[in-house]
Amino acid sequence: MAYLIPQLNSCLSRMTSGEKRFARRIEALLENDYTCWYDVTVGVKRRRPDFLLLHPLRGLLALEVKDWRLDRIRSLDPRIVELEVNGKLIKELNPLLKSRDFIQVTVAQLQKDPLLVQDDASQYAGKLCMPYGHGVVLRNISRRDFDASGMAD
Repeated sequence: MAYLIPQLNSCLSRMTSGEKRFARRIEALLENDYTCWYDVTVGVKRRRPDFLLLHPLRGLLALEVKDWRLDRIRSLDPRIVELEVNGKLIKELNPLLKSRDFIQVTVAQLQKDPLLVQDDASQYAGKLCMPYGHGVVLRNISRRDFDASGMAD
């Protein structure tokens, strides 16, 4: 069982239904050596990724969780997503762009610690000593629907 910070019971009231489901799955399905932070503040601009996951060998992963339904997405580009919510069209920053920004800020913070950067003469000298990545969890969209919609493009 992964270790979630803060504990799930203490943050359920501020989570969306997709975040609750994802947090429960993290706790139930990931191994004991995962640490996961929910809604943690990152960097001087105080960005807040939905989840940051850390594994000692696999590295760091920033994830945004969205409860969107495919029929509510009106347009999508690398920067902006237009959604229909309660009959109104709203624009949001693309969640993949947000998660990338979160991981870049986190990596920049971690690279300030000399113990966390590569110190050898390889091509990775001065870079973070662990792998890292970012992504989006679309709770209400299946892989089949995602692929068929062309959203990956």
